[in-house]
Amino acid sequence: MKKFIWGLLFLAAALSAVQSQSKYCSNEKCPTFYKQVGSNCVYVSIKTKLNWQGARETCHSIDGELLTLPDANSLREINLHLQVLGVSKDNFWIGANDMKREGSWHWIKDKSDVLMGIPLWGMNPGGSPVNEPQGKEKQNCGALDNYYGGHMNDRECHLQYFFICEYVGK
Repeated sequence: MKKFIWGLLFLAAALSAVQSQSKYCSNEKCPTFYKQVGSNCVYVSIKTKLNWQGARETCHSIDGELLTLPDANSLREINLHLQVLGVSKDNFWIGANDMKREGSWHWIKDKSDVLMGIPLWGMNPGGSPVNEPQGKEKQNCGALDNYYGGHMNDRECHLQYFFICEYVGK
């Protein structure tokens, strides 16, 4: 009888631990295709490269939008995630652009302004110390750029890159 009671107590404790752990499991918080990264549910495309608009449309097809990075912590979290995935040497489209007005960068998810300069934007690692974005009218789409150590860069929107979506719901 004691073994039975101890067995039930052990089972109850194990179930309690599993239930409390599942509250924080990323698969519980994020829908299919997405993984928890910081406070966001993100999908990282590592098999298909698309232009910026194609990447955005693909995000929409899975109830997402291209990723917003409001601050340095968000950038750090996504770059750590890319390192874990083994794809930190690639470029990724994210949800910033200055298509409406040159030099006025905003996030497409909520139309908020993109924080300019360091820490989000890359700085030319060679030669003169020039901060991105510097592509003028030709480069209107934001990407995380391996040349800049995973910081943001402005790129021509027709280029083919992997991309990162964040879940926004239906």
